[in-house]
Amino acid sequence: MADRIADMASADSKLIEALKDYIPHVLKFYGTPGLNLAIARHGEVIWEAAFGYADREHKVPMTPDTVFHSGSMGKTYTATAVMQLVESGMMDLDDAINEYVPRFRIDNPFGERAITFRDLLTHRSGLSMDWAGCQFDPPTSLAAYIQDICTRTYFPSYGGSLRPLWGTQVGERYVYSNLGIALLGYLVEVINPEHLGFSAYVQKHIIDPLGMTSTQFPEVQDATHIKADIYRRMSKGYMHFGAIHLPTPTIYFAEYPAGAVVSIPRDHIRILLAYMNGGRYHDYQLLKPETVKLMLSPEADIGDGNTVGLVWHLSRIGQPTYNFGHGGAHMWGWANKYLAFPSQDFAIAVATNHWHMTDDKYRYAESDAIAEFASSWLDNERRRRHAAGTGKPWAWRVSYVIGLVFVEHTNGALGIATRIDPKCVEDIARGASIQSGTTYDDSLWDADGFRAGVQDMLAVKMNPAAIRAFLSSAELQVSREELRLVYSELGASAELIPWPTFGKEVAQQHE
Repeated sequence: MADRIADMASADSKLIEALKDYIPHVLKFYGTPGLNLAIARHGEVIWEAAFGYADREHKVPMTPDTVFHSGSMGKTYTATAVMQLVESGMMDLDDAINEYVPRFRIDNPFGERAITFRDLLTHRSGLSMDWAGCQFDPPTSLAAYIQDICTRTYFPSYGGSLRPLWGTQVGERYVYSNLGIALLGYLVEVINPEHLGFSAYVQKHIIDPLGMTSTQFPEVQDATHIKADIYRRMSKGYMHFGAIHLPTPTIYFAEYPAGAVVSIPRDHIRILLAYMNGGRYHDYQLLKPETVKLMLSPEADIGDGNTVGLVWHLSRIGQPTYNFGHGGAHMWGWANKYLAFPSQDFAIAVATNHWHMTDDKYRYAESDAIAEFASSWLDNERRRRHAAGTGKPWAWRVSYVIGLVFVEHTNGALGIATRIDPKCVEDIARGASIQSGTTYDDSLWDADGFRAGVQDMLAVKMNPAAIRAFLSSAELQVSREELRLVYSELGASAELIPWPTFGKEVAQQHE
C-alpha cells in the first residue's frame, strides 16, 4: 500500500510539472489575460495555480484565490437544488411545472403536452436559445421577470424582432435554454418547504455544507449582494478582439439561476468531487447515489458525439476518458469550464477572464486544451508510454514539429522521392533564426529538436495512411495536445493549408 501511495504521489507531481510547462504556452497562444485552476485526484485538490493578470491595467496578478464569474457552470448548482427537492418528495421529475407555478401559467404554444422538470433539466421544453436576460441595470424580482418574459412572443434580442420565445414542441429536441434553467431556479424558490429565496436555498443546502467559503450564488453580482471578502477578489473581465483587450462593462443576468455563481476553482471543483463520489463530499451527502447516477445518464444527443444528462454534459461515454462537466461564460469577460474524468480519478476546474468576441469556437479553448493535456498525460502514465520528448524544453518540441512538417511537405506533398540528405538538414538547422518583432532571438530554436523531427518523419512512408498512423503512435515524440498547440503556434490554419495529410490530421485531432 505504501508503494502504491508513493507511486500515486510521484505521478501527481510529474503531472503538475508537465502542466506548469504547458499552460503558459496555452495562454500565450490564445492571448489570455489571466487564468486560475484547480486539479483534484483521489477526491482532493492536489494543485491550484494561477497565471497572468486579474487586472492588466494595474498589473494585479491572478492568484488561486481570485474570484471568477461562473456563467453557465452555475446551472449545475440549480440542477442540484432541483434534485434535492425531488429527493425530499416535494415534486416528481416528470411532474408538469404548471402544477407548482402560482398565479400564472407557462405553456408551450406548439402544444402536444405540458412541460416537466425533466424537460427543463434536459433543455427540451421547446424554449429557444436566449442570452440569460442580460441588462445594465441590476435585476429585481425573479418571479416578476419570469412572469413577464413568459407572456412575450420574442426575446429582447434586436428589439424583440429576431428570436421567438418558443421554437419547438415539448420534448422534440435539445435546444440550450438559459430561461429554462431560470424557471427551475424560480421553482426552487416556490417549492422549497423553508420558503427560502433561490440564492438563500443554494447557500444553505449546497455552498455552505461543502465548505465553499469563497463562493456565492447572488441575485445581483454587485457589492451590495456579494460578501465583501469575495467581491474584493474578483477579477476584471476583458473583451478580446484579436490583439486588443477591452475591459468588460458590468452586465447583469435577470435569469440569474442560469449562471450567476461567483467562486474560485478550489471551491467550485467540490461539486464535481461530490458527483464523482456518489453525491458525497467529506461528511456531507449532497445527493443520493441513485440521484447522481440518474443525473449522469444520457437523456438527449447534443451533437459531436456528446449527450446531456440532467443539465450535465456527458462526453466519450463508454471510453476510458469518459467525462462529465459544464462550461460557463459571463458576457463579455469570463469563460470557464470544469470536467470530471471518473475512470482517471481526475477533475479540473479552469477559469479565464476574457471572451473571444470575434470567434466563438475559442470560448473554452484554454480549458479544453488543459483538460485534454492532463487527461492524455494520465492515460500515457497508466500505459507507461509518455512521449519521448516529455520534459524537453518547449523550443525543442516546437523545433521537432517543424522538422516533421518540413519532411512531410517536401517528400510528401511535393512528391520529391530523393531522401533529404544530412548536409541539407545541417544547413537548415544551423541557419535558423527567429523573428520577434524586428529582432531575432536564436534561443527559441533548438537544432537537436529539428533534427529529431526530421529523422522521425524520414522513417515514415510518405502516404496519408502511414503519416496518420505515425501521428497517432507512441513513436511521436510530443503529445497529441502539444502537437496541436505547436502547429497552431506556427501559424497553421487547416482551412487554408493545401497539404493533404499533416494539417488535416492535426485539425481532426483538435476537433
